[in-house]
Amino acid sequence: MKKWIVLIGSLLLVPICLVLMTSTIFVSQSSAAEEDCSSVQNETPNSDTDADSESEAKAIFDHLTKSIGFSGAGASGALAVAQRESNFKVQATNPGGGVAGYFQWSGWGNTVNGDRIHSEGSIKGQDLSTLTQANEFKLLDFELKGSYNAVRMLVGKSKDPQQAALDWSEKFEGVSISDSQTKANEIKANALSWYTKFNGASIPDSIKDATNDGADSDTDDSYQEANSGCETGSGTGDQVEGTIPMGTYYDKLNPAAKKAIGKRPDFKSYPDDMTSAPWGHQCAWYVTYRAKEMGFNESTSAEGNGAVWGQSDPNFISEVGKPVAHSAVDFKQGQGGRGTSEAGHTAFVEYVNPDGSLIISECNVVSGHSGMDRASATQPEESYATVSAADAKILTYVYPKGKG
Repeated sequence: MKKWIVLIGSLLLVPICLVLMTSTIFVSQSSAAEEDCSSVQNETPNSDTDADSESEAKAIFDHLTKSIGFSGAGASGALAVAQRESNFKVQATNPGGGVAGYFQWSGWGNTVNGDRIHSEGSIKGQDLSTLTQANEFKLLDFELKGSYNAVRMLVGKSKDPQQAALDWSEKFEGVSISDSQTKANEIKANALSWYTKFNGASIPDSIKDATNDGADSDTDDSYQEANSGCETGSGTGDQVEGTIPMGTYYDKLNPAAKKAIGKRPDFKSYPDDMTSAPWGHQCAWYVTYRAKEMGFNESTSAEGNGAVWGQSDPNFISEVGKPVAHSAVDFKQGQGGRGTSEAGHTAFVEYVNPDGSLIISECNVVSGHSGMDRASATQPEESYATVSAADAKILTYVYPKGKG
């Protein structure tokens, strides 16, 4: 996808949310969403090809080492995880878990864990004819040269195939080392086996840092970052230092802020059609679907102005001045520098610092996206900001009963 050029600096960032939408959040969710996230991602896949496993493994190994520059140890570690995930079946699919391909990318059939498999663009829907080796290598390149560059740098330079397998499993697949389905001993043994079979010791790494000297200048893969794994941030913890200016996009956040947020909003999966979401990209539209992602499972109508989002819903509690992690936060006109009309504004609390300040995500705050109507509410993704402790004490927090 083309890189979004964001102009913030001295531009005036003005959020405006008028009467927004009626959008129902349903109690029922897919059965996959009710399971442990890592279990869903790592169910035994259904295989529908008879490709020779070793031949496929060699193709992946060669691509990682020759095209991307991985060391033999790093490529062997990645192979061990591909073996666990799909047994090297290029069209291995698990529709129930919503995953497919060599590395069981999410987004095949459902987007419970994000939509990685379609992020590069060559793999279409659930069209098996597009689930090919060539397209999966394009996707692999797209991720490793973009939002997973850190994995490329870590695993690609590895000198230990067994550690490379653990790092790939945790950082690329999003499966915690402590998760029994990591099968740590198995992937370590398999990594060493592939390292020996393909003479990995003879292949030094040739990785360059994509951030400084190897990036694709026309792509921005950061959207999928943090959506591949299963971990949602706790919403509280250590102080995240620094102030995030209003309107900051995800790729501009520092690592500490990204870690605090945890699993990033799957913005591009939110309904954005005139029937079910007539006010797409306005603030209440965004908060409605972010809330659903974060467990607001009671049926609710997110209607009205941002200043009162969710406050009339009998399933919710609304409280002034007491920040709650993973809650909606409503701004009356002018509060926190938001809401230039009586309609006010609403956002989502991603993290509460020990000092009482907040990290929030929101929509309809970037200059040029004032959102007076659908045509002008064109913010391409969610943005982030810090709310001061002083401002946090005057805002209204909305969350499901039993959560606070």
